[in-house]
Amino acid sequence: MSVQQNWEDQKRKRNVFFHALYDYAMGILWLGLGLFFLLNKKLDIDWMKNDPVIDTLFGAVGIAYGLFRIYRGYQRKNMRK
Repeated sequence: MSVQQNWEDQKRKRNVFFHALYDYAMGILWLGLGLFFLLNKKLDIDWMKNDPVIDTLFGAVGIAYGLFRIYRGYQRKNMRK
C-alpha cells in the first residue's frame, strides 16, 4: 500500500468516526428532548405552557428522530470495519 493510499484510508476512517460520533450525540439530544416534551406534565414542569397535543406530537417525533440518528451512527460505525 502506498503512502497516499494509507493517508486517504486513515482520513476516511477518521471522517466516518466523527460522523458516527456526531450522529450518536444528536440522537441522544433528540431523544432527551422528545422525552422532555412527553414527560413535562408528569414531572410537573410548569414553565412550559403548551398544548398537550403539540407536546405529545413533538415528543414522539423527537424520539423517533433520535432513534434514527442513533441507528445511523451505529450503521456508520460498523461500515468502518
